[in-house]
Amino acid sequence: MSVHRGRVVAVLCSVVFVVSAATAPRAFAQAPVTGPLILHVPASARTAALGNAWVAGRDADVIFHNPAQLIGQRQGFDLSVTRLGPASTMASIGSVFAAGKWSLTFGWGAQIVGFNADAAVSHPYSPDLLQARGSRSGSDALVVAGAAIVFKGFRIGVAGKYVSELASPLSSTLLPVRANHQMVLADVGVARNMFGGTAALAFQNLGRHSHDNGGYLPLPRQLALGWSSLKQAGPLDLGLFTQVAARKDWVSPAAGLEVGYSWIDGYNVTFRLGGRRTETNAERPISMGAALRADRLTVEYAVRFFHGGYTANGVTVRWR
Repeated sequence: MSVHRGRVVAVLCSVVFVVSAATAPRAFAQAPVTGPLILHVPASARTAALGNAWVAGRDADVIFHNPAQLIGQRQGFDLSVTRLGPASTMASIGSVFAAGKWSLTFGWGAQIVGFNADAAVSHPYSPDLLQARGSRSGSDALVVAGAAIVFKGFRIGVAGKYVSELASPLSSTLLPVRANHQMVLADVGVARNMFGGTAALAFQNLGRHSHDNGGYLPLPRQLALGWSSLKQAGPLDLGLFTQVAARKDWVSPAAGLEVGYSWIDGYNVTFRLGGRRTETNAERPISMGAALRADRLTVEYAVRFFHGGYTANGVTVRWR
């Protein structure tokens, strides 16, 4: 009875965390604008549905959030396609594979985003720009590779990132300037099993701010701290993911809850709900999604909501 009661309490706490993250005071909801834009987009349908609270997350998506969490992830191949807005699309791929001593594990991932910006909008761009149409085309690309080991019970990981952001010249200027930023960044993370789950810490987007063509581009350097737990409650599989991310002049709590049900071995359906303090006033704090697993194939879907009736819809296909 006490075990069952503890699981119920955990679920209730997760719901409270999601709601509190979603209903945080809006007076200071607008985060300082940083870039490149691709560093603000959820990596997959699962992360998007769970409020992007993924510093202590699972699956190959962790290569974009915390390389320490590569340890123990299932090997395979992931492909995501997300419609971020009426004129914006993202594609993402990634994989994880184990190598041996000290649980050495490697991971890699790549993302590309194409978008159109209003010519009147200045660079750097904020994430809500993806919900608008415009005459100024742009694209972002991200390639990341990382590795992790286990040392005295701690999972330790490091990843290197190459990031590029290109945008066509401003049509309103006599001497058009094409935004062209290329940077090499790093993530460093650590994780450990604690309190019946996983506690994780990551320093993300470490590197120099860009001063290339197109002006100054401040990076979203941040420290992310989180905890996650996977439990069973009778026939249900429960997952709780929490995170607090802090950067200069900005703190964002986030959380996600997933509930899965398996009616036969190898087949599972999962529903997800997430909440977070959003970076712009245009985005609503609640996200949701679902997933269907059939043997080695998993198909996931997520939707994020924006003011004006806009949505961002993503699909991830995983094969193991």
